[in-house]
Amino acid sequence: MFSAMEHDQVCDPATFAQYVAQLRAELSDRAAREKWENMDLSRFLEAMSAWAASWPEAANSNPWRHAADILTAAIVYE
Repeated sequence: MFSAMEHDQVCDPATFAQYVAQLRAELSDRAAREKWENMDLSRFLEAMSAWAASWPEAANSNPWRHAADILTAAIVYE
């Protein structure tokens, strides 16, 4: 398994890229991907759109963190 990075640790382009790479690795790891509800691209993008439309709080002022928040939500948002 890999060292998990939390979405709230994303703060710049480098940590965003690291976080996205981690999400990609989770899709190849059977145990890690068990938390994923939206494993195919269509469902994932649909969840991203739905979450962004109903965002429950103010957007994070750091755009890299905000993008990581949206990706994280799309993993499980239905």
